[in-house]
Amino acid sequence: MLSKLVGSVDIVPSKSKKLTAKGEVPKKRGPKSVWGTFIIKRLRARNKPLNYSDLIDDAMAIHKISDDRQDNAKASILNAAFRLRTKEGRIVTVGRNGRKEKLLVLTKWLQEDGTLQAEYARKFKKLQGGKAEIIDMSTIPSLNYQEAEGGE
Repeated sequence: MLSKLVGSVDIVPSKSKKLTAKGEVPKKRGPKSVWGTFIIKRLRARNKPLNYSDLIDDAMAIHKISDDRQDNAKASILNAAFRLRTKEGRIVTVGRNGRKEKLLVLTKWLQEDGTLQAEYARKFKKLQGGKAEIIDMSTIPSLNYQEAEGGE
């Protein structure tokens, strides 16, 4: 009958990015949320750290969302920000020591040591009244999918 094969094979999952048949990094499948791109575009347009309430107010005005749907818009923005922060690593929340409120910043605005670049550190200090916490850069995930907007 069948005999048992002898030998050992170590199967180690590869940590490299998966590629398509054409050798490209795959795009994210399924419907794309408009809120992730909205958050990134608002941070770039305002060019300063933003809190969630500023983003929600901007979304209500720009997308002409009625006040009775504010809870839906807030949930959508929070979900999109969570995905951008934990899965894609495109934004980071930065706070001040001893304060609960945090501001959203683009990961590109951080230096290698985890501090905000000088321009954004000044803007953070103006908004929060103090110095920003240092971010642990090892906790920021790398991007697994190609950018849908093609900007980065």
